[in-house]
Amino acid sequence: MSRPPTLRVSNLARYKRSYLTPDTSAQEARQSFRRHPRLYHLPLVDAEGLYIALLPKRALLQTPPDTPLRNLPWKEVPPLPPYATVYDALQKMEQYKTPEVPVTSEEGRYAGLITPEALVQWWSRLGAVQEPGAVLILESYLHDYSLAEIAQILEAEDIRILSAYLLHHDSDLQKTYIVLKVNQIYLSRALDLLERKGYRVVSLQGDLLMEKNARDHLEALMRYLKM
Repeated sequence: MSRPPTLRVSNLARYKRSYLTPDTSAQEARQSFRRHPRLYHLPLVDAEGLYIALLPKRALLQTPPDTPLRNLPWKEVPPLPPYATVYDALQKMEQYKTPEVPVTSEEGRYAGLITPEALVQWWSRLGAVQEPGAVLILESYLHDYSLAEIAQILEAEDIRILSAYLLHHDSDLQKTYIVLKVNQIYLSRALDLLERKGYRVVSLQGDLLMEKNARDHLEALMRYLKM
């Protein structure tokens, strides 16, 4: 049985055994990065396993192979506690301009990294990207829309909402886009009922649109992969 989606970073952390120490040589660090080509930083821990900082891959450029990592510049990124959420991870990625964020135990021991790939997979599961169905985008004034009303209209037509979220409107701050992933593709009667209630149907497409919207939400995050 699969586990339900979780917001806690402790359940999303990866690379739990991939770390370096200040005494590790530059050559050994290069080998570690080669084993993990998607990472731009690796954590540094002390002899007791306590997290210290992140080592940027670019700090190894033109560094003599025997140089200990304690002599290289580190990236000071405060770790996330195990009870922090994915939203805390996104905020820290934005704040420190890093694609990887360390997670520690409450005692400060290194417990893994939160990476963009982990967040994309989490978002994909939460947004029901892989579930069959259609993506419906409605436009409404912020003070007028009611998700309960929308759900009632859809459920009366045996249509189930798999995920729902809001997007900023392109040109009117008083309006919003309501993005719904539903489990049906034949929505004609439900769309008529929604429009009668004042919801404008902006788009109705298949799963590719939901995937695009998920990518748009994470676009800023993924840019950090190129840093």
